[in-house]
Amino acid sequence: MQAKRLDLINIGLMILSFILAVKLPFHVFLLAYAVLGPLHYLTEIGWLDDRNYFSTSKKDVWILIGLCGLMTFGFAYHQFPNFSLTAKWSEAINTGPLQPVAQFLLEYERSFIFLAFYAAVMMTFVKKTKLRYPLMLVGLILAYFLNGINAYTLIIGIMLPTVIHVYIFTGAFILYGALKSKSVTGYASLMVFLAILFFIVYSRPKMGDYALSGYWLDAMRESKFIELSGEIAIQLGWATPSNYLIRTPQGTTLSTIALKMQIFIAFAYTYHYLNWFSKTKVIAWHKIKKSRLITALCIWAGSVALYFYDYKLGLAALFFLSVLHVFLEFPLNHLTFVGIYKELKTRISPTK
Repeated sequence: MQAKRLDLINIGLMILSFILAVKLPFHVFLLAYAVLGPLHYLTEIGWLDDRNYFSTSKKDVWILIGLCGLMTFGFAYHQFPNFSLTAKWSEAINTGPLQPVAQFLLEYERSFIFLAFYAAVMMTFVKKTKLRYPLMLVGLILAYFLNGINAYTLIIGIMLPTVIHVYIFTGAFILYGALKSKSVTGYASLMVFLAILFFIVYSRPKMGDYALSGYWLDAMRESKFIELSGEIAIQLGWATPSNYLIRTPQGTTLSTIALKMQIFIAFAYTYHYLNWFSKTKVIAWHKIKKSRLITALCIWAGSVALYFYDYKLGLAALFFLSVLHVFLEFPLNHLTFVGIYKELKTRISPTK
């Protein structure tokens, strides 16, 4: 009964997220990312910590933290010149001895994502230390030779920490839950989840139906989220740089494809966060240490305030935390797909 009720709640949350994304694709996404996002990072990281990050050795998590730190430094080198308050710091890096290091980190930014994903496989499934760490080192060789390949850049550098994390992995959790519970409502929730993507793909939104100005327009531009959705659409072959944005005498507007991408991203992120918070039995709010909960709420309140003060500044300040929660979730993602495989295997060839 509990699982059925949770499935029905999530179907409702999917539909709600979809309606909001269609009506206000820019506003809903920006609000979800700024308000729900930080609280999701904080609560999920705490939940993963209590479960040793689903790894064979909890201390290996420092590898993921270190990779996230390197990626953050590269991001800071690339983004901080846009902030007046960090101009002197940026100038020192650009002209000082750290400049080659910063350039290297930026050039191999996607490699840190790949290494985190690869290392998480070793952390999850290889129990022997003497074997686990040498295998992790093999990842460095793979990352070096893969860097620069277009498909690798698209899948690992762009889609893995964004669309794959919020949509594919969320769908995998839904499927695994339905397979384990053998619940009709569980399968129904997966069908609704996929059907919404179908509706978005075949929709025909028009830019004239949406108004974006002031804070919201500045937030979309300065955060470069428009560029992110555009890059995904272009890399997938759905659009070209010339037709993704429509340039007219009155200015630049988004094409139908661009609006579809924005609606999809708004839906995927909003539901991803709401899906997490709906799992009250999994999170077990009442069992969280009061000191940890208060600390998380204080950080969350400060993060939201920073976003509303300056969205770009909030994005930069929360970059490490946002990427870290993606990296720390990788072992759970791997276990989920293995669980799906095992559940499907028992159905295809049940043990006699």
